[in-house]
Amino acid sequence: MRVIVTGCNGRLGSACAETLLAAGHAVAGIDCAPASGRPHPVIVDDLLNPYAIHRAFDLFGGRVDAVVHSANHINSLVAPPETVLRENQAMNASVFAASFGAGVRRVVFVSSIQAMLGGVESDGSWCARVPPVLPLSEAMAPRPLNVYGLSKVLAERALDGLCDAGSFGARGDTGPMSAVSVRLPYVLNREAFLANAKRKPPSEFVWGGCEAFAYIAREDAAEAVRLAVEAEVVGHEVVWCAAPDPRTPEGVAELAERFYASVAGIEACVARGSFVDCSKAERVLGWRASRLLREERGAPGRV
Repeated sequence: MRVIVTGCNGRLGSACAETLLAAGHAVAGIDCAPASGRPHPVIVDDLLNPYAIHRAFDLFGGRVDAVVHSANHINSLVAPPETVLRENQAMNASVFAASFGAGVRRVVFVSSIQAMLGGVESDGSWCARVPPVLPLSEAMAPRPLNVYGLSKVLAERALDGLCDAGSFGARGDTGPMSAVSVRLPYVLNREAFLANAKRKPPSEFVWGGCEAFAYIAREDAAEAVRLAVEAEVVGHEVVWCAAPDPRTPEGVAELAERFYASVAGIEACVARGSFVDCSKAERVLGWRASRLLREERGAPGRV
């Protein structure tokens, strides 16, 4: 497949591009920041320029099979909230509408746990709320606490419409567009993964308790994106991908007693040994996490 990766020079976008290349796909990328040594063509341009994505499409002569969209402001600490919301929406709209118009068959959107909960509160403080229900899954009603999470929810809603073949999503001879939004928790590169594996108890809630200490290794996140490019999907699917274990040295039972005793569903989480439910990702994509902190620490686990 001919695949465009936006944000291809970023921490996750670069891993996605490399994983797709290794799987035999033809890859080209676009990023506003230059980088040398990439193993694929790259357009250096800003997606706030509505014509930028078309320049990337031109690398394949306008014949693009899939777009992986990972280019967004990462949270509301990197820019004023109004800038994050406005510019993320502008980038998402440009990429999605251009993909729809160019006959792209699959869009994979890198979404976030913050579409559901967690992250930074609207006042800039780190979230100190417990999850309303556990385990975490894409079935949870979106409750974004900041404009970054809100921008992810709005993007997912846009894809609902663009992929609805019965209404807006009808495209005549090119056939309907399909999409997968991959909601990811805290993404750990190799250095962060090893650093987390060496952490000692006790864990503080501020480490990520509002998100049930969920994480995913960067390689597993990139593999989920690859599978989302290749999967047989009709319409728009939202999937949640996370490692089954928390990123703390403590296990699920101890964390449940300390932080989540009153949260609905906690008994089932303790029985399963996990605060997350990624069964939809396994069913739709065939994905399961393979890089686990508990294995790096040599600790036993169940799920």
